[in-house]
Amino acid sequence: MKCCALAMLTDGFAAARMIRRGKRLLRPMSIGQCATLRVPDVDRGPTDPRNLLVVVLKNQDGLYTLGCREGILGPKFTAADLSAIEQPLIKVEELSDVCLSVRTATSMSTGGQGYARCQCTTQCTSERCSCQRKKVKCNSRCHPGKPLKKV
Repeated sequence: MKCCALAMLTDGFAAARMIRRGKRLLRPMSIGQCATLRVPDVDRGPTDPRNLLVVVLKNQDGLYTLGCREGILGPKFTAADLSAIEQPLIKVEELSDVCLSVRTATSMSTGGQGYARCQCTTQCTSERCSCQRKKVKCNSRCHPGKPLKKV
């Protein structure tokens, strides 16, 4: 019985220590402060950046609404997802009012193609080609072994 009580007591101490450490390491972000948001690997193409430059728009109980130059990000993020930047690189007035996902904002920031590939067996000249519809040039990864149309 004493061992069980001792274990419960030490668990409480460990939990309190973890909360104190988290509050010390994860400082709250202020509205208008710039930060970088790490973009998950599944949400970015091979040439897209690993981090997205964002600004804090709203704080609701530790969940932050963020905006970037391309628009306002739909999901909310915690302070653990962000790395603060001291310099004000983006102003709130510069932001667009469009609501975006992280994947869309990342591809729009670089103009990257991402993983879009067409399945054309001939020259990619019609609107049936997914690359043509997205206004992206076809490359050798779209259909390897077949020549591309020279423009």
